[in-house]
Amino acid sequence: YTIVPATIPAGTILYHGTYFNGIPINPEWVATDAEHARFSALDVLTLVVKSPLKILYFDGSSAAKLEDGPMDTQDILLWGKDIRICKLCDWGSKYGIHGFMRMEMGFEIMLCNFSKDVEVVSFLNLATDLVLPPDILPDPSNISICKTLEDLPLPQPTHRPHLPIPKNVRLQMLFDATEVGTWHNYYPGDTRVRLDLSRAISFYDTSLFPSLVPLRHGKERWYHRVDGISTKDVQTLRNRLDEVLAEDQWEHATSVDWRAQFHVITNRYAERLEILRYMVANITDTQRAADRAFDQLRKLLSPYRLHTAVPDNAPSTSSRKISNHSWAIPVFKLCATTHTDYLSKLPDLTPSEKMLLSAMVDVNKEICRVLVKLWAEGVERGLVPWKEITTSENELRELLDGWKNEVDMLMKWLDWGVWARCPEPCGPEEMCYMPTWPFFTDPSPNISPGNAHILLEQPSRPWLRPQPRCIRKISPYDDIFT
Repeated sequence: YTIVPATIPAGTILYHGTYFNGIPINPEWVATDAEHARFSALDVLTLVVKSPLKILYFDGSSAAKLEDGPMDTQDILLWGKDIRICKLCDWGSKYGIHGFMRMEMGFEIMLCNFSKDVEVVSFLNLATDLVLPPDILPDPSNISICKTLEDLPLPQPTHRPHLPIPKNVRLQMLFDATEVGTWHNYYPGDTRVRLDLSRAISFYDTSLFPSLVPLRHGKERWYHRVDGISTKDVQTLRNRLDEVLAEDQWEHATSVDWRAQFHVITNRYAERLEILRYMVANITDTQRAADRAFDQLRKLLSPYRLHTAVPDNAPSTSSRKISNHSWAIPVFKLCATTHTDYLSKLPDLTPSEKMLLSAMVDVNKEICRVLVKLWAEGVERGLVPWKEITTSENELRELLDGWKNEVDMLMKWLDWGVWARCPEPCGPEEMCYMPTWPFFTDPSPNISPGNAHILLEQPSRPWLRPQPRCIRKISPYDDIFT
């Protein structure tokens, strides 16, 4: 749902797995991790970046060849799906783009030219339990899959032969590729790729793409798609890309570290909100639970709780339920604006940065609205030592139920990736795994990116709402597909 220009600095190592004994003459994929490149290949070509590569990053599982939306952004950009990598490289050449970055179990880059700004480090036939007769490999120099758009339909390349791969070997290779992908799951992600968020384009930006608003209304974020965008909004996308990919924009240096700004917010609230939710959901002693939850709220708001922010008088039982907590407004203002007030006054923010700032402001306001409301309710119910207010157990239970609902709704609305983890701690021989394409089903067919269409035949469509679970990181690896 987001497109971001990025660069890959000189000295970065990239890997290409292949069955052909030759350097690709066409656009091909490279991985940022060796195990990803090797999980279904005999030979591995290792490259080093000689000068910074300009790339365009499509976020989400944008390498997943599924019909439920992962490739929407690439497809609407080019109005077609035939040999996508060729069309993307042809389109990106006017901007000097070297490649396009996408994600599956790890990150891959569709590299447009293997002879430009990269250098061969090695081309190795690595040890493997697989044997492939050399005389059945087509000569890649005789295969040209990329032609101009006017030459469509394009000839199909010769496919590599289907090989019977022993199950234990296949699972070992698949697990290794999946394991290294998890290294980049959380902040700061894959640091070898430098995203320029000051030029990010988000399809959640309603000022740019209003036609998508009704399409996602009432749907959970799992089901938000770009498919169905209006022709006018597609042209807006193209115009915006012309702006952010202009030659002078690659030298633009923003004064704000937006990744760090966002991380400050998630780092400050993510774990503490989880603890608060646990406190109000697991109650054995009502008074103790209320005291503990209120202490947690005080901790969350400690930098903003002014000494003067107190209600004038102890409200009556009836008025507590209709209080607007106006006395707590100064606390809310401090909480909601401390991290964003200065940023909003910067004169040279790009349109993308203004969009990022708007998102940051909205998130801060909603977090602070909920937390200050709950804290103010606690003060008014006498959960502070200096207020001698008697609150019945029924009132406290009602209060805690309300807090639970508020915190649940807030966390569902935020939907932060840091909370996407296994519900129970994994064992010493396990790791927490978020199922990713194409590993959602039993591996009895040789499922790989080349034949993952088999997944479409699965009636349960498990990729629509993948949930993290513990899998083995030591053989046997059968549970990776369970």
